[in-house]
Amino acid sequence: MKKKFAFVFLMIFSSIMLFAQVDIELPEGTTVLFDGFEKGNYWIWAGFDWDQYGSVKNSTGANISKEWASEGSHSLEMTMDVMDKNSTKSGVWFYDGTNDLSGSKYIVLDFYNPENYTYNITLVIQATDSWNWCSLAQYDLPKGKHTMVFDLQKYADRLHDVRRISIYNNSWDILMKESHFFVDNIRLIK
Repeated sequence: MKKKFAFVFLMIFSSIMLFAQVDIELPEGTTVLFDGFEKGNYWIWAGFDWDQYGSVKNSTGANISKEWASEGSHSLEMTMDVMDKNSTKSGVWFYDGTNDLSGSKYIVLDFYNPENYTYNITLVIQATDSWNWCSLAQYDLPKGKHTMVFDLQKYADRLHDVRRISIYNNSWDILMKESHFFVDNIRLIK
């Protein structure tokens, strides 16, 4: 019985490690900087006015910061309000603009989480005139510095017309104080 349990545990652990895309060696290809937050802030936080799209969001800010950067001297600080045990809120930050990401295979982001919370990060792109929803992946963001790789290849036919890139925190953890994390060095791998 112990051998069967150990085998099953190893198989599950191995499959998780196989598909995990956090803190891995970057895929091969040409790297192009998408946003390094050195030339300004083009990101917006979704707050109470997003009720028309679902529940209230607890995001409260998207501000350029010099507190941490993985490249250059700036990053984007993403702040959130308190989220108690009865809350159904999540944090959302987004970048709007028509972008041709054709030929991109991956989008890579560096994160820094200074909090004792584990956030659950999802990256979504919306593309074409129909604003097609393309959820790329969902990963845990524990305390510390981490790099996340999101695969774009599933949506290659839509990358010529990307209208929005969104970062979601859907951890549903209890946040008993205002909290924040940082993102920097958003790049595309072609």
